[in-house]
Amino acid sequence: MRAWQILTEATQKGREYNHLEDLVTFEGSKGALKAAEILTRLGQDSKDVSIKWDGNPTLFWGREPDGQFVMTGKNGWGRNKTTSSGQLQDFIMNTGKGEDWRQDFASSMGNIFEILEANTPQDMKGYVYGDLLYYPSRPFTQSDSGIQFTPNNVTYTVDPKSKLGQRIASSQVGIVAHTYHDAFGDKNGTPIKDTNRVNSSAVVVLGQTYVTHQPKVDTSDVQDIVSTANANAQIIDNWLAPEQGLSRKDAILYNYVNQMTKTGKLDQLRTGFYDWLKTSKVSAGQQAKLMAGDDKGLNAILDLVVKIQTIKNNLIDQLDNAGADVTASTDGERGGEGYVATRDKIKLVPRHRWKPN
Repeated sequence: MRAWQILTEATQKGREYNHLEDLVTFEGSKGALKAAEILTRLGQDSKDVSIKWDGNPTLFWGREPDGQFVMTGKNGWGRNKTTSSGQLQDFIMNTGKGEDWRQDFASSMGNIFEILEANTPQDMKGYVYGDLLYYPSRPFTQSDSGIQFTPNNVTYTVDPKSKLGQRIASSQVGIVAHTYHDAFGDKNGTPIKDTNRVNSSAVVVLGQTYVTHQPKVDTSDVQDIVSTANANAQIIDNWLAPEQGLSRKDAILYNYVNQMTKTGKLDQLRTGFYDWLKTSKVSAGQQAKLMAGDDKGLNAILDLVVKIQTIKNNLIDQLDNAGADVTASTDGERGGEGYVATRDKIKLVPRHRWKPN
């Protein structure tokens, strides 16, 4: 095995992690039972739970087989193999509609290109995909509160006495890495397990940052989910079952929950489906079928979604309020984008307060 291959481990590729409550939408009663099982485990063992970083912007960087360094943004991946700081700046300036911010952004990315090129191992082959956390034109700050940086919507505060804080204090660029890609334009990345190979004194590259606090989960609340799922299994699964002219009810329901999240109406999730449906992009024929159908299964599904969200949000609050080397806040309130349960490939996002961009 090549040294560079140690950075990765063969796992499922190219799939976004799902929200815990979406398991009901995708898998019906079995998904609800799976969610209950995951919640029970997380209340006993949270060693695989990591911070869901809110970095920005995204980038790919690495080396070609001949050692040539390449860095590009997400919109240049597979189409613009920029091999110099100047090329990257030209690409940024010549795309878009001449927005005022492009000049500063191009200059900033050009500077990052030079730093990463100088600090990326010469024998590296392939590319890393990640999100920027801080960089020279948007640096971290140091105060009595600690080391802070705000790459997007979330402000992160790092204990300056921690090992991570000491590393950040002497660095220029911070990145959270997600996947490794064998070749330029490769769409199927492999999750990165170890980032030591791409770290240096100037560049801090983070992989999974695991929580150190063990939250508690009320087993009686979890048992309520199990009881509800078992008692309503048949009507839940029947409602989700494909029928002629309505093969993807799960997709419609998934979109409904997402839209209620974006519009801040999760408190109406149990009762708002048909009002949302009337103004949605669901075809008139499908709307008619849904409205004419039995809604007992739908009601049971939405009840389970809310119950799972409630337990999940309590778990997130415990993690947010626990002492840690890295804490997050959004708009001055404790908490960030949430967490990831890596073993089960599940996102733990506080959707009642976190709105996707």
